[in-house]
Amino acid sequence: MKVHIENNLYLESDPYQYLLKEYSGKTYTNKKGEEIEGYSTLGHFGTINQAIKYLMEMKIKESTAKNLTELLREVQQIKKDINKKITV
Repeated sequence: MKVHIENNLYLESDPYQYLLKEYSGKTYTNKKGEEIEGYSTLGHFGTINQAIKYLMEMKIKESTAKNLTELLREVQQIKKDINKKITV
């Protein structure tokens, strides 16, 4: 599974876990001569809900709020944005 979240952020899975990955947009050639996409793994998770919770925490930590009122508004907006992405 490879699900696009936003920009260069994806939720992927293997048989054992879910991974939150951020792709760099660059490609690299491995030792076998195969082109592979460059990425950073931001976390490994047992459930999709854990990955979503981590994504929300990550976005909150990027906040530039100067006071609690601003932070609360940003947290509410982050939750709204994530809910839009997961609501069908």
